[in-house]
Amino acid sequence: MAQQSSDDTRRLAAEAWLDDAEADLANARSLSRHRDEGTAPFAAAFHAEQAVEKGLKSLLIYHGIDYPPKHDLGLLISLLPDGISTPEVPVAGLTVYAVEQRSVADAGNPMNLNERPTWNDAEEEISLAAQALAKISEALAVEFSKANAEEAGQKPG
Repeated sequence: MAQQSSDDTRRLAAEAWLDDAEADLANARSLSRHRDEGTAPFAAAFHAEQAVEKGLKSLLIYHGIDYPPKHDLGLLISLLPDGISTPEVPVAGLTVYAVEQRSVADAGNPMNLNERPTWNDAEEEISLAAQALAKISEALAVEFSKANAEEAGQKPG
């Protein structure tokens, strides 16, 4: 049985993270569609943020770039290597849904209720996440295509 190369392992890991990102986006959309059943806009916005975060991490994993265990989309974007197409949509603002919306502010006020997103906010974040994830998927497809072309050029024909 042939052993996988580190490039193959990184590609498989990146594909798995991208699959998880797409599942988070689907979850955000599902929560929004079922709002009449008691779903919450902050949960939809959280899944939108997670979609972008996992998508960015898939790019970093593919390129073998370590990242800190933080939920900071701006930081993840800054770690991408030069020449990688990054999402040109304002996704850094989504970070709030991964951190502030899920952490306790203080014992008297577990969440800042003045800043909780509305369904309009959640819909906007889902749209931004969908745009960002499409660009991330496209960037990964380009990277996979380059790797396939290089691999094909190295094999005797």
